[in-house]
Amino acid sequence: MHRPHLLFLDAYDSFSNNIINLLQQDLNATVQVIKIDDKRFVASDDACFHAFLARFDAVVAGPGPGDPRNPHDLGLIGKLWHLPEGICVPVLGICLGFQSLALAFGGTAGRLHQPRHGLVTEVSHQGQSLFKDIDVLMATQYHSLHAKLGHNVDKASPELWKVTSDCPDILPLAWDLSDDQNGPILMGIRHLTKPFFGVQYHPESICTSSAGARIIHNWWSEALAWTIDRAAILRKIETSHPVIDVDSVDTNSESGEDSASTSSSLFDAVNPTIRDTTATTPAVTRNSSRMGRPTASTSVSWRCVDTSLDGIDVALLLRNLQDTDQQAIMLESGSKSGQPVRPETGRFSIVGCANDAQSIRYSTGNHIITSDLSGTKTSYTGSMADVWSSVESFMAANKATDGSIDIPFWGGLVGFVSYEAGLETIDVAQSTNNDRSDVWFVFVSRSIVVDHVEKKVYIQSLEKSDNHWFGRVEEVLQKLMKKSDTRSEPHDNSNPVLPSVAAPKQEEYMSKVKTCQYHIRAGDSYELCLTDQSMVLYGDSSQPESFELYQRLRTFNPAPFGAYLRLEEENEQRKNGVTILSSSPERFLSWSRAGKCQFRPIKGTVEKKHGLTRKEAEALLNVDKERAENLMIVDLIRHDLHGVVGSGNVKVEKLMAVEEYQTVFQLVSVIEGQLQEGSRHTGIDVLAASLPPGSMTGAPKKRSCELLTEIEGKPRGIYSGVLGYFDVGGGGDFSVVIRTAFRWDDEDVWRIGAGGAVTVLSSPQAEFEEMDLKRQSCLPLFGHRRDPAK
Repeated sequence: MHRPHLLFLDAYDSFSNNIINLLQQDLNATVQVIKIDDKRFVASDDACFHAFLARFDAVVAGPGPGDPRNPHDLGLIGKLWHLPEGICVPVLGICLGFQSLALAFGGTAGRLHQPRHGLVTEVSHQGQSLFKDIDVLMATQYHSLHAKLGHNVDKASPELWKVTSDCPDILPLAWDLSDDQNGPILMGIRHLTKPFFGVQYHPESICTSSAGARIIHNWWSEALAWTIDRAAILRKIETSHPVIDVDSVDTNSESGEDSASTSSSLFDAVNPTIRDTTATTPAVTRNSSRMGRPTASTSVSWRCVDTSLDGIDVALLLRNLQDTDQQAIMLESGSKSGQPVRPETGRFSIVGCANDAQSIRYSTGNHIITSDLSGTKTSYTGSMADVWSSVESFMAANKATDGSIDIPFWGGLVGFVSYEAGLETIDVAQSTNNDRSDVWFVFVSRSIVVDHVEKKVYIQSLEKSDNHWFGRVEEVLQKLMKKSDTRSEPHDNSNPVLPSVAAPKQEEYMSKVKTCQYHIRAGDSYELCLTDQSMVLYGDSSQPESFELYQRLRTFNPAPFGAYLRLEEENEQRKNGVTILSSSPERFLSWSRAGKCQFRPIKGTVEKKHGLTRKEAEALLNVDKERAENLMIVDLIRHDLHGVVGSGNVKVEKLMAVEEYQTVFQLVSVIEGQLQEGSRHTGIDVLAASLPPGSMTGAPKKRSCELLTEIEGKPRGIYSGVLGYFDVGGGGDFSVVIRTAFRWDDEDVWRIGAGGAVTVLSSPQAEFEEMDLKRQSCLPLFGHRRDPAK
């Protein structure tokens, strides 16, 4: 059977790779991807684009932000509907592409009374064309605008299934009749004489039923039949049109997709003069050609110590091993009553010895990379792509295979990537121009890993003949285990010196929520994760020790991804360090040494007020707004993951389940992907392709981040970035930097970020209260009690 050769026009949507996966999996298609503003075709005459189209059996015009009435938002999609007779190819338009098709043949577009983002409804149809042999169809919608063909009815009617005088060439195929507020919403169309089809809903969404995705098969069947019927006409076109040398055009996508040989298209069968030799699939946004990686060159020395039933308190362990005001590393899985608060994600804690460690730093403000990973300290101008390449080269050169298979970290790079560094990876302009580090990793060659489930402690070193380190740690462990209770003693915080706190203003924040909703209604975004910062300022004489502050935080808000990072630069001329105190509940990304990747986005929050049961929390979270927020991020993460691990290798293991934390109930999903054996991609590629975290941006990611940068008006910094490690064994684990306070040495201010996802269903008052609830989870570490009314 012929393997379809398809072109996908990417309108900068955050779900595009999921559509490509659907095409590859369901049709066994080869798919080439270009952006809708591809400069090779936008700036040239149409003949070049027409010749390029001749390579393909059909085209899919994808979804994206914007308005179909705006040519800039459509780009090349707008060129599809009026191709010359001999160049015409079958097209499937999805969402934005669907709306563009309707407008091209007499239809109109307008805003819905109530946008439909992340909502799953039943789609009504009559079993024709795209919907042949389809029964009940549940579909996910992501749109603020809708296309209209001129039907003058506001409820279900036989007239809905007929062509109109306004659009005599467009046949309606499907409608959403479930929305009383918006009335009938057009969901599917086809052109009566040309091979143009479209659907408003998203067939690729994880919550669209298998029946909803089947339209891909039906579309290809109709496209194939049309192509065969037109074969004779295409032969005539070949003899009457000059041949354009399209092989001189670089057909690789600008986003860095891979090239591979593929079968010729049906068009080639009838027009052998123009032939395609490349096909692309989604890939990471940087060059990551690393064939023939070096074998393991680092050896791990380790010892395992069984501890008492109560285990070892890692904060005490760190305090007894080194001065915590100097460079210090601790990634802690929080505990409550001696047990991990969430064993499946918070089983292990890591203490790293990082004094005089090799490091790499990068600032998006001045684009300077400072690194001594190669053994010599150098500073040079670079980019995030250069940072990732340096990290990957260093980790490959320090590859190890002989550590304990029972623990996830044997040593490696530990640090953070800021939100602004993530913005650079998706080409979003930033307002910051300072030289503070947006990436900072230090190499941990000596480490201690505590297994809180098995009550074991692993002492490790990547140094040669390091008996002194092992002896020192064992001595500290023996001293701690002799105590009847190894947990940190509570701090007397009854009369603390309270700092001043500059919090977000309610009216200002609510106004920003409304601005977000304006852009969502205009079709620019599906949801926007709005954030703001609180500033905590101490007087010079009342500044508590940072590690004491962390100990308060871990007491009030234990979390599976706690962290105390004290990072310093060796520079006697200026103070240039940062301290991070984190109690994050959210894993961003982890990957195992075998290449299994996992995301755990959190979207949907209910405060654990006195007496609120889990069942009641589930009922509060099982509403359209909360589920829509979570669903959009799940589909976005699937897109990011598909772009690296490839089609067929992504699964949603848990969808919108309620999890309980110290102060809140939250809606959590789990998305997993498998890096293929022999692939040239690693978990570092997945991380690079997924920043900034989708749960902190909204979707589509690029346009949403552009809007948020404008609306928020200030950099987020470390907040909303990621924090974690690259393991020398090949794994990695990063949390989202939320429920976190951080402070730079050159200022006396602790910063606490907080926010929430804004949708059209949001209440500005409720959004402010949610942000304030999250903000207050960090205030107890500064002596402020949480407002009992919140």
